[in-house]
Amino acid sequence: MSAMNIWGNYPNYQDIARLEYGHMLWNSAARSRLLAHWLDPEHPYAEKFRSKRPLVEMILESSLPDEQLDKQLKPEGHSLRSLMREIPPVFGSILFYRVALLA
Repeated sequence: MSAMNIWGNYPNYQDIARLEYGHMLWNSAARSRLLAHWLDPEHPYAEKFRSKRPLVEMILESSLPDEQLDKQLKPEGHSLRSLMREIPPVFGSILFYRVALLA
């Protein structure tokens, strides 16, 4: 299976970027800040993140290539393409608003 098969005929590059940036930030010192941000009751995706947290953490922690991760998710009724949309956004949200208030 090629990477293009995972994303389908019409890949959503914003979702793909969310996964890539999510991996980079998750595997750095920013993990605790991301969790605090995503679990903040004021974050618009906080409730959604809480409901999908184990799956989101699993895909962000995975070191498997996208194709293998997608294969691993299929028996559970998920796909990497659909789960990418469960990763809450970081940029342009309340994280930066709060930092500006503290400055």
